[in-house]
Order: sequence, then C-alpha cells, then structure tokens
Amino acid sequence: MSRSPRLATRQSRRRRLLGRLPAIALALSLAGCESSSMLPWPEPGTGGLAERRPSTDVRIDQLSERLMSLVSRNARYYAAADTYEAERLLIQIRRESEGTFGEDAEINIARLKQKMDAIERQLPRHTASGSK
Repeated sequence: MSRSPRLATRQSRRRRLLGRLPAIALALSLAGCESSSMLPWPEPGTGGLAERRPSTDVRIDQLSERLMSLVSRNARYYAAADTYEAERLLIQIRRESEGTFGEDAEINIARLKQKMDAIERQLPRHTASGSK
C-alpha cells in the first residue's frame, strides 16, 4: 500500500516544523528576556503602596514630619549616613505597619527615634540671633 504524495508532503512539512520548534521557542524566549531588560527598575526604597498613601498610625506621621524637619536643617549634609538609614527605616516601618507586623514596627520605631536623636546631636545649634 503506497502513500499518496499529498499525505507524504504534509507529513514531511510537519516533521520539519517540529524539528524547528525548539529553535523557535528559544528565539522567542531570548527576545522576551531582551525586552524585559529595557524596562527600568525602580530605585530601592522608593516604594510601593505603603509609602504612597497616608499612614494609619499617627506616630509614623509624627516621625515622618520630624525627619523632614531634620532634612530641612541640612541633616543630609551634617549626618548623611544616619539620615539615609533613618529614611530607609521609616519606609520599612510604613511597610511593617501596613503589613500588620506590629511588633516589628514597634521595634523599628524605637530604633528610628534613637537614630533621629543621633542626627539631632550632629546638627549645628543656632542661637536666637541666628549666629552659631
């Protein structure tokens, strides 16, 4: 019993296509990897939803205002590393608070208060007349 030429041609095309399938899949995968590297990643600590909406804890808002006050007094110049750590710690506290990790947030609130006290001690004191 012989095959029809049409059936043989169809099976031959199918075999060639199946033989090329791994190469096609690899090419598409690599193209996907390449296109994903074009998307910029956000800077670390610039946050998600927890950093963008108001806090539900008044203490966190007060600490945030205190940190902004220290930054306005040139804390980034006089205590750059401590200010950086305080900003990262505040972000972490917001995330822990929003994620219902209350105990962790409490511990880090105490650490942040100590860090801000250290920053406060490093800033220059100004007298009422404006001189140092």
